[in-house]
Amino acid sequence: MTRPTWDETWLAVADQVAQRSLCSRAKVGAVITDTTNQYMVPGYNGPPAGYQHGSQPCNVWCKRTTSLSPAPDYTDCYTIHAEANALLKSDYTKRHGGTIYVNSHVCWGCAKLIANSGLRRVVVRCDEAAGHRNPMASYNFLLECGLEVQLSDLVMMSRLMVGENL
Repeated sequence: MTRPTWDETWLAVADQVAQRSLCSRAKVGAVITDTTNQYMVPGYNGPPAGYQHGSQPCNVWCKRTTSLSPAPDYTDCYTIHAEANALLKSDYTKRHGGTIYVNSHVCWGCAKLIANSGLRRVVVRCDEAAGHRNPMASYNFLLECGLEVQLSDLVMMSRLMVGENL
C-alpha cells in the first residue's frame, strides 16, 4: 500500500466535499490548505446561504436548469462556484502562500479570485466535461499572475508548460 501524496489526499477531500452540491450538472469541490497542509477550508458549488432550496437539486429551483434557453455565460445561475465559496470562508492570513485543490476545471471568474487570493498554488483534477470553461486561458492567466498550476491531465500540463492555448 502506497501512502497518498498531499495533492492526492486533498483532491480526494475535494471529491467528498463536492457531494454536498445540489447541482444536477456538475458537483465541484475545492479545498484550501496552508503552507503546511494543516489549515483546511472546503467549498462546493451551490446556492448562497439563506436561499430557499429545500435541499432539492438545482433542476427543481434554478432558472438555468428549468429554462428552455439558458444564458451561455451562467448569468442566470444562482450557484456560487466551489472555489469562490472556499475563498469566502477562509482566512487570508492562514491561506496566504497556500494551495487550492479543485476537482474540476477553474473558470475565468474563479481564476481572477484565486489570482488575488494570496494563494501560491492551484492543483486541478481535469474534467473533460468542463472544457467549455476555456480552462487553458484561466491557467495561463494564473501563471502570468505568478501562481504555480498543477494539472492532472499530462497533455494539458505539457501544453501549459510551453505556453500553448487549447
